[in-house]
Amino acid sequence: MRFGLGPTRDIVVVDCTAEPVDIADLAPKTGDAFAVKTRFDPRELDEPYQYFLIRPRRIRAWREANERQGRDLRRDGRWLG
Repeated sequence: MRFGLGPTRDIVVVDCTAEPVDIADLAPKTGDAFAVKTRFDPRELDEPYQYFLIRPRRIRAWREANERQGRDLRRDGRWLG
């Protein structure tokens, strides 16, 4: 999967894998952290809710199109120095 964070300028693009995680398999500590961070606890819903475990493979950041070259921050799941 790919998603972007930020406006058209100053963007971070993340290429990653996304694995579904059932609420029954979710560690309570992880569910608690999600609820605190988002102020929303889907474990309290009567309807199904799907969590996803996101594993970044590549992260790039740039401000203008001419800055795209050499903007990898993470590649193949490893941070670049």
